[in-house]
This record gives sequence, structure tokens and C-alpha cells, in this order.
Amino acid sequence: MTQAAPPASADRLASVIDLLCRVVAAQIAGRRLAGPLIILIWRRLRRIGNRCAVVAARLQAGKLRRRAVLRPRPALPAARPTRPCRPRPLPHGFAWLVRMVPDTAGGASQLCHLLTQPDMQALIAAAPQVGRPLRSLCWMLGVRPPPGLKPARNGPPAAPAAPAARITAGRPTPAAAPPATPPPSAAAPVAPLRLAPRTCGPPDRD
Repeated sequence: MTQAAPPASADRLASVIDLLCRVVAAQIAGRRLAGPLIILIWRRLRRIGNRCAVVAARLQAGKLRRRAVLRPRPALPAARPTRPCRPRPLPHGFAWLVRMVPDTAGGASQLCHLLTQPDMQALIAAAPQVGRPLRSLCWMLGVRPPPGLKPARNGPPAAPAAPAARITAGRPTPAAAPPATPPPSAAAPVAPLRLAPRTCGPPDRD
């Protein structure tokens, strides 16, 4: 049976999200950021907080599904066509929120301290689904995630498969015959075959 998650860790995480939302919303008073940009940041923070709260509630109620074991993906036969990059409405660099809103550095310090607490580490271990939103929050605030929060790898890449033989419709193409060697002329004598002497050392390099 799945163990219940400590409610204190989820509550403290919600407090950090609330603090960040208040700091971002306060930027509209001094017109430091544009209104649409503030709304986008506020919604991003709320989505992260809601996702973590839902996972913690399901874990506490014993309704959280266990994640399947990741399997190594087979090698792709050919490279997929690249799609044109769409412009992102928000920055995507490391610690972009702290650079944009320096007042969020206090929330980053609280998050860094919260990730070191045993109850928060127990929540991360029991519910790996919170890893993705927490990693996104850490990236926004410039916090290096702990080892337990890093994504699991699928294992070593599979060896590329050998290219399959091409099958063409119609009659089978006969194998090319080796070129015929013309018979030696009766007038010209054949020189005897001379073998080079073997050497025990390595062959000479050019």
C-alpha cells in the first residue's frame, strides 16, 4: 500500500508558490513588467503549484498510480524532419525569473531549503510525478535540483540496426559473373610464381 505523503511538505511548497505569485503580481504597480507578461508568469507558477498539490493529495489518499519502468528506446531508422521553432512567450534560460524579477530570490532560497528537508525528499521519492514541475520551478529560480529530483535515464542507447536488404518487384536480378580471364598465349611462356620470404617482425610501413 502506498504510504501517505507528509502534508507539511506540500503546504510549505504551496507557501513558496504563493510568495512568488505575490512578488510577480506586485511588479504591475511600478510598471516594471508588462501586464501580459506578468499574467503568463503568474499562470506558470500556479500550474506548477496545482500539479504538485494534486499529486500530493492523490498520494495521501492512496490513489496515486505507480509509474512504469522506463525502457530503452530503439534507434530511429532515419532522422526526423526538423520543425520550425515557435517563439516562446517566456524566457527559458537558467534562473530567468530571478534575473527578470530580483525580488523572487527570497522564494528561491526558501525552495532550496525546502528541497533539503526529509519530508520533502520523502514526497519526491514516493511520488516521482512531482519531479517535472519541481524541476521547472528550480530552473526558473536558478536552484540546482538535488540528486533525487533529477530525471531517470532510459539506459544506454541501443546499437543501430543493420540496413535491411532492398527488395524490388519483378524478376530477380542475376548475380554478376566474375570477369573471364583470357587464356595464356601459347607463344608466350608463363613466368614461374615467386613467393616473398616471411619475416617475424612487423610489416614495413609506408
